[in-house]
Amino acid sequence: MTNKYRDLSILPVSHENWLVIACDSSAGIGEKAEDAVRIDPAVTAAFCLRVPLMELICYGATPIAVIDLIGNEKEPTGDQMLKGIKAELTRAELSTISLNGSTEENMPTKTSSVGITVIAEITAGKENFVLQEACSLLQLGEPYVGEMVVKNQHTIFSYPLVKTLRQEVGVLDMLPVGSKGIRYEAQLMTENSDFQVEFLTEEDLDCSAGPATVILLAVRPEEEADILARYTDLKKIGEFKKR
Repeated sequence: MTNKYRDLSILPVSHENWLVIACDSSAGIGEKAEDAVRIDPAVTAAFCLRVPLMELICYGATPIAVIDLIGNEKEPTGDQMLKGIKAELTRAELSTISLNGSTEENMPTKTSSVGITVIAEITAGKENFVLQEACSLLQLGEPYVGEMVVKNQHTIFSYPLVKTLRQEVGVLDMLPVGSKGIRYEAQLMTENSDFQVEFLTEEDLDCSAGPATVILLAVRPEEEADILARYTDLKKIGEFKKR
């Protein structure tokens, strides 16, 4: 039986292991005639892969396979996208992971399109997070979408930083932000709990963060000052308080 948690599908496969599945898609971003944003298709595919990888890392699952569905011809667009996917896997320290996929060889296309599914595994029995204590809400990164992603691609936070934050004792929950914005995802972090989020600012709360250019963290208040001091890319934007 498959369970849903946020944007993840969780599939128990044995008493020891569960599969965790995440996916994302991108269209109209590339070098085709009718693309809305002009950029190397390698970058398009890399950022498309980044989204499910970040979701899985924040959940604590280990990626084991990537499937790419490229809605364009193999040469040259598909090959460029595969180059970007492989480069992103290297950045995520996953260069040996299983990679499979398909391209569109039957029909000519005028826009770039790619969908990516990542399969991960985790030890059976992991409990999905439910907020049970007052916490600080911290933000990593800035909300970028479209041309802003292209402009700021070299300053967006790294996989090693996210993995390190995931191991911090004071970090209780982490959640990537996508097209629905910070406010939506922060409220999702309170799901099934007796807590609500109170923001310290209204700036950029409803902006799209495109390909996971923001990650939200729920941090114990007693650990907040230390974590903010050691990770200068973080900033406090709110608090989770009892309803």
